[in-house]
Amino acid sequence: AAAAAAADNGADDGAASASSSSGPPPPPRLCSCVGIRSCGLCGDPAVREALGLHQARTPAASAPTAVLQVREGVPVACFGDGRVLRLDELPVPLHGFEVFLDVIEDEAEEADILKEIEAWPWEPSQSGRWKQDFGPRANFKRQLIKVPDTFQGLPRYGHELLKRVVGRNAALEGFQPVECLLLRYEEERGANHDFHVDDTWLWGERIVGVTLGSPTVLTLYDPASHLAVRVALPRRSAYLISGSARYEWQHGILAEDIRGVRTAITFREFTRETADTDLGRLALARAAATATAAPERLPERVPP
Repeated sequence: AAAAAAADNGADDGAASASSSSGPPPPPRLCSCVGIRSCGLCGDPAVREALGLHQARTPAASAPTAVLQVREGVPVACFGDGRVLRLDELPVPLHGFEVFLDVIEDEAEEADILKEIEAWPWEPSQSGRWKQDFGPRANFKRQLIKVPDTFQGLPRYGHELLKRVVGRNAALEGFQPVECLLLRYEEERGANHDFHVDDTWLWGERIVGVTLGSPTVLTLYDPASHLAVRVALPRRSAYLISGSARYEWQHGILAEDIRGVRTAITFREFTRETADTDLGRLALARAAATATAAPERLPERVPP
Protein backbone atom coordinates (compact mmCIF):
# COMPACT_ATOMS: atom_id res chain seq x y z
CA ALA A 1 0.00 0.00 0.00
CA ALA A 2 1.03 3.59 -0.47
CA ALA A 3 1.31 4.31 3.25
CA ALA A 4 3.45 1.20 3.73
CA ALA A 5 5.75 2.38 0.94
CA ALA A 6 6.28 5.61 2.87
CA ALA A 7 7.49 3.76 5.99
CA ASP A 8 11.12 3.95 7.13
CA ASN A 9 13.62 2.24 4.87
CA GLY A 10 14.99 0.00 7.58
CA ALA A 11 18.50 1.50 7.46
CA ASP A 12 20.54 0.88 10.60
CA ASP A 13 23.61 3.06 11.11
CA GLY A 14 24.84 0.60 13.73
CA ALA A 15 24.80 -2.44 11.46
CA ALA A 16 28.51 -2.33 10.56
CA SER A 17 29.72 -2.16 14.16
CA ALA A 18 27.32 -4.89 15.22
CA SER A 19 28.63 -7.25 12.55
CA SER A 20 32.21 -6.77 13.75
CA SER A 21 31.43 -7.68 17.37
CA SER A 22 32.32 -11.04 18.87
CA GLY A 23 28.67 -11.94 19.49
CA PRO A 24 26.71 -14.47 17.45
CA PRO A 25 25.74 -13.38 13.93
CA PRO A 26 22.11 -12.28 13.39
CA PRO A 27 19.71 -14.89 12.03
CA PRO A 28 19.33 -14.97 8.24
CA ARG A 29 16.64 -12.75 6.74
CA LEU A 30 13.71 -14.81 5.47
CA CYS A 31 11.39 -11.93 4.57
CA SER A 32 11.42 -8.31 3.38
CA CYS A 33 9.91 -6.66 6.48
CA VAL A 34 11.44 -3.39 7.70
CA GLY A 35 10.62 -1.02 10.55
CA ILE A 36 7.43 -2.06 12.35
CA ARG A 37 6.32 -4.41 9.55
CA SER A 38 6.11 -8.06 10.58
CA CYS A 39 5.02 -11.47 9.34
CA GLY A 40 5.09 -15.07 10.49
CA LEU A 41 8.79 -15.32 9.54
CA CYS A 42 9.97 -12.42 11.74
CA GLY A 43 7.20 -12.03 14.33
CA ASP A 44 9.11 -13.55 17.24
CA PRO A 45 10.34 -10.67 19.48
CA ALA A 46 13.80 -12.24 19.84
CA VAL A 47 14.17 -12.58 16.09
CA ARG A 48 13.10 -8.97 15.56
CA GLU A 49 15.59 -7.73 18.13
CA ALA A 50 18.39 -9.75 16.52
CA LEU A 51 17.51 -8.33 13.08
CA GLY A 52 17.30 -4.75 14.32
CA LEU A 53 13.54 -4.48 13.65
CA HIS A 54 11.11 -2.53 15.78
CA GLN A 55 8.70 -4.57 17.84
CA ALA A 56 5.43 -5.06 15.96
CA ARG A 57 2.53 -2.84 16.99
CA THR A 58 -1.05 -3.88 16.19
CA PRO A 59 -3.41 -1.81 18.36
CA ALA A 60 -6.33 -2.69 16.08
CA ALA A 61 -6.00 -6.35 17.06
CA SER A 62 -6.95 -5.52 20.67
CA ALA A 63 -9.68 -2.96 19.88
CA PRO A 64 -13.38 -3.49 20.70
CA THR A 65 -14.85 -5.01 17.55
CA ALA A 66 -18.05 -4.83 15.55
CA VAL A 67 -18.98 -6.77 12.41
CA LEU A 68 -20.39 -4.95 9.41
CA GLN A 69 -23.61 -6.56 8.19
CA VAL A 70 -26.42 -5.50 5.89
CA ARG A 71 -29.88 -5.74 7.45
CA GLU A 72 -32.95 -4.86 5.42
CA GLY A 73 -30.70 -3.17 2.91
CA VAL A 74 -28.97 -0.97 5.51
CA PRO A 75 -25.30 -1.51 6.51
CA VAL A 76 -24.97 -1.67 10.30
CA ALA A 77 -22.26 -2.40 12.88
CA CYS A 78 -23.14 -5.40 15.07
CA PHE A 79 -21.36 -5.61 18.44
CA GLY A 80 -20.81 -8.68 20.56
CA ASP A 81 -22.96 -7.27 23.37
CA GLY A 82 -26.01 -7.15 21.08
CA ARG A 83 -25.85 -3.48 20.11
CA VAL A 84 -26.59 -2.66 16.49
CA LEU A 85 -25.64 0.81 15.24
CA ARG A 86 -26.02 2.48 11.91
CA LEU A 87 -22.64 3.37 10.47
CA ASP A 88 -23.38 7.08 10.90
CA GLU A 89 -23.93 6.45 14.64
CA LEU A 90 -20.35 5.30 15.23
CA PRO A 91 -18.00 7.73 17.04
CA VAL A 92 -16.46 8.52 13.65
CA PRO A 93 -19.21 7.90 11.07
CA LEU A 94 -18.19 5.29 8.53
CA HIS A 95 -19.14 6.29 4.99
CA GLY A 96 -17.91 5.37 1.54
CA PHE A 97 -17.28 1.65 1.98
CA GLU A 98 -19.11 -0.92 -0.14
CA VAL A 99 -18.70 -4.59 -1.10
CA PHE A 100 -19.71 -5.96 -4.51
CA LEU A 101 -20.33 -9.70 -4.71
CA ASP A 102 -19.47 -11.97 -7.63
CA VAL A 103 -17.64 -9.53 -9.88
CA ILE A 104 -15.99 -12.66 -11.25
CA GLU A 105 -18.52 -15.10 -12.65
CA ASP A 106 -17.34 -18.45 -11.28
CA GLU A 107 -14.35 -20.57 -10.28
CA ALA A 108 -13.44 -21.26 -13.92
CA GLU A 109 -13.09 -17.56 -14.75
CA GLU A 110 -11.24 -16.98 -11.48
CA ALA A 111 -8.80 -19.77 -12.37
CA ASP A 112 -8.20 -18.20 -15.80
CA ILE A 113 -7.39 -14.83 -14.20
CA LEU A 114 -5.04 -16.42 -11.66
CA LYS A 115 -3.29 -18.21 -14.53
CA GLU A 116 -2.77 -14.88 -16.29
CA ILE A 117 -1.41 -13.40 -13.08
CA GLU A 118 1.13 -16.19 -12.72
CA ALA A 119 2.57 -15.31 -16.14
CA TRP A 120 4.19 -12.29 -14.48
CA PRO A 121 7.01 -12.54 -11.87
CA TRP A 122 6.35 -11.87 -8.22
CA GLU A 123 8.65 -9.70 -6.13
CA PRO A 124 9.05 -9.93 -2.33
CA SER A 125 7.10 -7.32 -0.37
CA GLN A 126 6.71 -6.42 3.28
CA SER A 127 4.66 -8.19 5.95
CA GLY A 128 5.16 -11.59 4.34
CA ARG A 129 3.51 -10.66 1.05
CA TRP A 130 4.55 -10.91 -2.61
CA LYS A 131 3.70 -8.20 -5.14
CA GLN A 132 3.31 -7.27 -8.79
CA ASP A 133 3.01 -3.53 -9.45
CA PHE A 134 1.68 -2.04 -12.68
CA GLY A 135 1.98 1.71 -12.27
CA PRO A 136 4.24 4.70 -11.66
CA ARG A 137 6.96 4.68 -9.00
CA ALA A 138 6.81 7.14 -6.13
CA ASN A 139 9.05 8.55 -3.43
CA PHE A 140 6.45 9.38 -0.81
CA LYS A 141 8.81 11.17 1.54
CA ARG A 142 9.98 13.58 -1.18
CA GLN A 143 6.63 13.55 -3.02
CA LEU A 144 8.16 12.69 -6.36
CA ILE A 145 6.94 10.29 -9.04
CA LYS A 146 8.46 8.79 -12.15
CA VAL A 147 7.01 6.75 -14.98
CA PRO A 148 9.41 3.90 -15.76
CA ASP A 149 9.78 2.57 -19.29
CA THR A 150 8.70 -0.83 -17.98
CA PHE A 151 5.22 0.55 -17.20
CA GLN A 152 3.36 -0.07 -20.45
CA GLY A 153 -0.20 -0.42 -19.18
CA LEU A 154 -2.46 -2.39 -16.87
CA PRO A 155 -2.95 -6.13 -17.41
CA ARG A 156 -5.89 -7.25 -19.55
CA TYR A 157 -7.81 -8.75 -16.66
CA GLY A 158 -7.35 -5.53 -14.69
CA HIS A 159 -9.15 -3.44 -17.29
CA GLU A 160 -11.96 -6.00 -17.50
CA LEU A 161 -12.48 -6.35 -13.73
CA LEU A 162 -12.45 -2.61 -13.15
CA LYS A 163 -14.99 -2.07 -15.91
CA ARG A 164 -17.35 -4.45 -14.13
CA VAL A 165 -16.92 -2.80 -10.72
CA VAL A 166 -17.37 0.71 -12.12
CA GLY A 167 -20.60 -0.45 -13.71
CA ARG A 168 -21.93 -1.47 -10.30
CA ASN A 169 -21.69 1.91 -8.57
CA ALA A 170 -22.35 5.44 -9.84
CA ALA A 171 -19.85 6.74 -7.24
CA LEU A 172 -17.08 5.34 -9.47
CA GLU A 173 -18.05 7.40 -12.49
CA GLY A 174 -14.95 8.97 -14.01
CA PHE A 175 -12.56 6.66 -12.14
CA GLN A 176 -9.26 6.62 -14.08
CA PRO A 177 -6.95 3.94 -12.68
CA VAL A 178 -3.25 4.71 -12.73
CA GLU A 179 -2.07 1.73 -10.67
CA CYS A 180 -2.93 -1.95 -10.53
CA LEU A 181 -1.16 -3.50 -7.54
CA LEU A 182 -1.31 -7.23 -6.87
CA LEU A 183 -0.50 -8.65 -3.43
CA ARG A 184 -0.23 -12.33 -2.67
CA TYR A 185 -0.94 -13.39 0.93
CA GLU A 186 0.16 -16.86 2.10
CA GLU A 187 -1.12 -18.27 5.37
CA GLU A 188 2.06 -20.25 5.98
CA ARG A 189 4.14 -17.04 5.85
CA GLY A 190 1.88 -15.21 8.29
CA ALA A 191 1.23 -12.61 5.60
CA ASN A 192 -0.78 -9.55 6.66
CA HIS A 193 -1.27 -5.87 5.90
CA ASP A 194 -0.39 -3.33 8.57
CA PHE A 195 -3.09 -0.77 9.41
CA HIS A 196 -2.73 2.38 7.38
CA VAL A 197 -4.36 5.18 5.42
CA ASP A 198 -3.25 5.14 1.79
CA ASP A 199 -1.13 8.13 0.86
CA THR A 200 -3.23 11.25 0.30
CA TRP A 201 -0.66 13.29 -1.65
CA LEU A 202 -0.55 10.87 -4.57
CA TRP A 203 -3.71 8.73 -4.48
CA GLY A 204 -7.22 10.07 -4.94
CA GLU A 205 -10.35 9.47 -2.90
CA ARG A 206 -11.47 6.16 -4.41
CA ILE A 207 -9.68 2.83 -4.00
CA VAL A 208 -11.01 -0.41 -5.50
CA GLY A 209 -9.96 -3.90 -4.43
CA VAL A 210 -10.71 -7.43 -5.67
CA THR A 211 -10.25 -10.70 -3.75
CA LEU A 212 -9.17 -13.91 -5.52
CA GLY A 213 -8.28 -17.41 -4.36
CA SER A 214 -9.67 -17.37 -0.82
CA PRO A 215 -11.93 -15.11 1.27
CA THR A 216 -10.64 -12.87 4.00
CA VAL A 217 -11.72 -10.16 6.43
CA LEU A 218 -10.81 -6.49 6.02
CA THR A 219 -10.60 -4.68 9.35
CA LEU A 220 -11.40 -0.96 9.46
CA TYR A 221 -9.90 0.75 12.51
CA ASP A 222 -10.67 4.14 14.04
CA PRO A 223 -7.65 5.10 16.17
CA ALA A 224 -9.49 8.03 17.74
CA SER A 225 -12.09 5.81 19.42
CA HIS A 226 -10.03 2.58 19.35
CA LEU A 227 -12.81 0.78 17.52
CA ALA A 228 -12.50 -1.88 14.83
CA VAL A 229 -15.17 -2.88 12.29
CA ARG A 230 -14.61 -6.19 10.53
CA VAL A 231 -15.91 -6.69 7.00
CA ALA A 232 -16.07 -10.05 5.22
CA LEU A 233 -14.54 -10.04 1.73
CA PRO A 234 -15.83 -13.14 -0.05
CA ARG A 235 -13.86 -14.81 -2.79
CA ARG A 236 -14.42 -13.14 -6.19
CA SER A 237 -15.83 -10.00 -4.56
CA ALA A 238 -14.71 -6.37 -4.88
CA TYR A 239 -14.84 -3.40 -2.54
CA LEU A 240 -14.74 0.38 -2.70
CA ILE A 241 -13.05 2.57 -0.09
CA SER A 242 -13.89 6.28 -0.25
CA GLY A 243 -15.17 9.08 1.97
CA SER A 244 -14.51 8.75 5.70
CA ALA A 245 -13.54 5.09 5.21
CA ARG A 246 -10.68 6.39 3.06
CA TYR A 247 -9.46 9.32 5.13
CA GLU A 248 -10.55 8.86 8.76
CA TRP A 249 -10.45 5.09 9.22
CA GLN A 250 -7.36 2.94 8.83
CA HIS A 251 -7.66 -0.42 7.12
CA GLY A 252 -5.61 -3.60 7.25
CA ILE A 253 -5.70 -7.40 7.21
CA LEU A 254 -4.69 -9.52 10.20
CA ALA A 255 -2.57 -12.62 9.65
CA GLU A 256 -5.20 -14.80 11.32
CA ASP A 257 -7.69 -13.77 8.62
CA ILE A 258 -5.64 -15.34 5.82
CA ARG A 259 -6.49 -18.94 4.94
CA GLY A 260 -4.49 -20.65 2.24
CA VAL A 261 -3.46 -18.19 -0.48
CA ARG A 262 -5.28 -14.94 -1.25
CA THR A 263 -4.47 -12.75 -4.23
CA ALA A 264 -5.60 -9.13 -3.93
CA ILE A 265 -5.85 -6.65 -6.80
CA THR A 266 -5.96 -2.95 -5.90
CA PHE A 267 -6.73 -0.09 -8.28
CA ARG A 268 -5.88 3.51 -7.40
CA GLU A 269 -6.48 6.87 -9.04
CA PHE A 270 -4.37 10.04 -8.83
CA THR A 271 -5.34 13.13 -6.90
CA ARG A 272 -6.54 15.83 -9.25
CA GLU A 273 -3.39 17.86 -8.55
CA THR A 274 -1.12 14.98 -9.60
CA ALA A 275 -3.27 14.03 -12.59
CA ASP A 276 -2.93 17.57 -13.96
CA THR A 277 0.88 17.46 -14.10
CA ASP A 278 2.87 16.38 -17.16
CA LEU A 279 4.03 13.21 -15.40
CA GLY A 280 0.50 12.55 -14.23
CA ARG A 281 -0.88 12.78 -17.75
CA LEU A 282 1.90 10.50 -19.01
CA ALA A 283 1.17 7.89 -16.31
CA LEU A 284 -2.57 7.97 -17.05
CA ALA A 285 -1.94 7.53 -20.76
CA ARG A 286 0.28 4.52 -20.04
CA ALA A 287 -2.31 3.05 -17.66
CA ALA A 288 -5.01 3.25 -20.33
CA ALA A 289 -2.99 0.82 -22.45
CA THR A 290 -2.81 -2.94 -21.97
CA ALA A 291 0.41 -4.59 -20.86
CA THR A 292 0.84 -7.66 -23.02
CA ALA A 293 4.45 -8.85 -22.75
CA ALA A 294 5.35 -10.28 -19.37
CA PRO A 295 9.08 -10.07 -18.56
CA GLU A 296 11.06 -13.24 -18.16
CA ARG A 297 10.12 -15.10 -15.02
CA LEU A 298 12.58 -14.98 -12.16
CA PRO A 299 12.22 -18.43 -10.57
CA GLU A 300 14.22 -17.56 -7.47
CA ARG A 301 11.75 -14.75 -6.69
CA VAL A 302 8.54 -16.55 -7.50
CA PRO A 303 6.67 -17.93 -4.47
CA PRO A 304 6.33 -21.69 -4.29
